[in-house]
Amino acid sequence: MCGGIISALTLGVGYSSDSAYSSRAGFVLAYNSGRIISYTVAGTVCGFVGQEIFDAAIPGYGHRYLQYAAAIVLVLIGLHLAGWLPRLRQIESFGLRIWKLIQPAARFFMPVENVGQALAIGMIWGWLPCALVYSVLLWSVTSGGAANGAIIMFAFGLGTLPGMVTAGIMGNRLIEIIRKAKVRTWAGIIIIVFGILSLFIHVPQHNPDHQHVNHLQHVR
Repeated sequence: MCGGIISALTLGVGYSSDSAYSSRAGFVLAYNSGRIISYTVAGTVCGFVGQEIFDAAIPGYGHRYLQYAAAIVLVLIGLHLAGWLPRLRQIESFGLRIWKLIQPAARFFMPVENVGQALAIGMIWGWLPCALVYSVLLWSVTSGGAANGAIIMFAFGLGTLPGMVTAGIMGNRLIEIIRKAKVRTWAGIIIIVFGILSLFIHVPQHNPDHQHVNHLQHVR
């Protein structure tokens, strides 16, 4: 879907430069930069909210449970990418209300005639309901903090950048390859493996009560 969107946005721009590919690349990078900014903002909020919830529910031991939750979410993302969990797309409905509020703002930046307008359109595009984006956002909720959530969504945005830039400059040829069942299946399997392996990574626990007891014993 995003490949089609970036192609449509790019083809709808009138280039003032003598080099069509050079002008197109500038607009494509601006669209995607705006999209990544929105992802990062959303990841920051989700990471902060997730940390507050886990710290309140499980004081001192939240990070270990966050690790379990993150592993589960990674496996779900892998299953969705592989096409083995199509119902995960239903989570898009949660963002429809936000999208309906944000979408009308796009009219103020259309038609796109400069890079600044492209950046603004990209920031609006970043809030488009998408099951894969929401899956990674759910992962950012389990990241353990606002900074971690921001890093996860920023990295996710960068990971999608090569495909989106190529699709915007050259059309949908690369997107057609990515959509092939075998490619998606192997991508899903790799993410599932990473999710399982993440369970074996040791995460230091921060338990204030335990540290206080150790301090008293040392004093004695």
